[in-house]
Amino acid sequence: MCCRSNLFWQEGFEYFCLVKNIEIMNIGMILDNEFTGDQRVENEVMSLINAGFNVFVLCFNYGNKAPLEQMFGGTIVRLPISLFKKNKMKGLDVSVVNLYTHFWSKKIIQFVKKYQIDVLHAHDLYMFGAAFKANKKLQQALPVVGDLHENYAAALKQYKFANTFPGKYIVSIPKWEKTEVSWVKKADYLITVIEEAKVRYENMGIPEEKIFVVANYVNTEVFLAPPTDYEIINRFKKNFVVLYSGGFDLHRGLDTLIRAIPLVKEKIPDLKLVLVGTGRNLDDLKTLADTLDVSNWVSFVGWQSSELLKSYVQASNVCAIPHLKSVHTDNTIPHKIFHYMILEKAVIASNCNPLERIVKETQAGLIFNSGDEESFASKLIYLYENLSETNKMGARGKKAAQQKYNWDNTSKNLVRLYENISQSMNK
Repeated sequence: MCCRSNLFWQEGFEYFCLVKNIEIMNIGMILDNEFTGDQRVENEVMSLINAGFNVFVLCFNYGNKAPLEQMFGGTIVRLPISLFKKNKMKGLDVSVVNLYTHFWSKKIIQFVKKYQIDVLHAHDLYMFGAAFKANKKLQQALPVVGDLHENYAAALKQYKFANTFPGKYIVSIPKWEKTEVSWVKKADYLITVIEEAKVRYENMGIPEEKIFVVANYVNTEVFLAPPTDYEIINRFKKNFVVLYSGGFDLHRGLDTLIRAIPLVKEKIPDLKLVLVGTGRNLDDLKTLADTLDVSNWVSFVGWQSSELLKSYVQASNVCAIPHLKSVHTDNTIPHKIFHYMILEKAVIASNCNPLERIVKETQAGLIFNSGDEESFASKLIYLYENLSETNKMGARGKKAAQQKYNWDNTSKNLVRLYENISQSMNK
């Protein structure tokens, strides 16, 4: 839907509400990060605005962005803070010195009063507590929608910061596990990113009607919009490129890709592993490549803007998702798989439950055993030696993303959730 059509639709919705004496809902999203670049939050804001709701996002500002800005039709309210200070406070969350929840609850109260917020939409588990605490101090408790981007308690077992000094002595994973159960039961509604996570919360005793799946599917209109950067295409045109894009951390399994290079470099002499992104174990990965003497086969290109990501995917031959299989990765799904699919690239993914289900269902690639470089190497060699089949996998993936695994489809659940809330509030 074009922007002009969206504007007409929204104006029509507002006129209907005026005639029917229905107040347009003000949704207050709480995000403990900068807004720009968070694809999921941006997609949600656009979909809710297009559906006729008012959306306000309270988020951080690490640099010099405007304190108040209109983006995608929503109002972005930024809190200035250094990334260092934020990380220090967040590390103490759910501890005796719980500065983070206290800080956020005060800001949320001010935010609610100033913008007359009707519903609090908390992104990620660690923001639930601040929403609940703010609600206690408000005269009228607001519905809390908890948007669970991942299984955070399980993710902590994989994150480097929670397993190395000093984090391992500050972060209590058992306490987070208990907190998760308490908070998901207390939230009025839950949003999850994949069906497997919905089943998990149902098994925890959460009523099915309280859980809405808004998956990390690709927003084709936004992702495909940037022009192709042919400098990137030409840079790798002589290589057989295996691409990974996203964050770097222990649970991402990127070491598996590097460990596989000595097993495949003779059979794939033009191989280039292109790693787009950065993270906590970047230096470890570079050291591993040096130790295995495969640095010439690896290109660490660093963090890239969302506008350039499309071109890096286009420059690749196959795309990898080597996440380590765990309770965490069995209950989440990364955007990247659908970015790869919509651009017609065969996917080689580890056997995390959602990844395996989707890749096998769509026949868009191959699955290897998590953490097993020999398994990955054998699948990669097959794709290299069978390019016709590899191209067919890419074509099947693109078709699946166009027909099913796209944001237009999954965003209907998000809109339905807020329509239900709106109807209950206007009774």
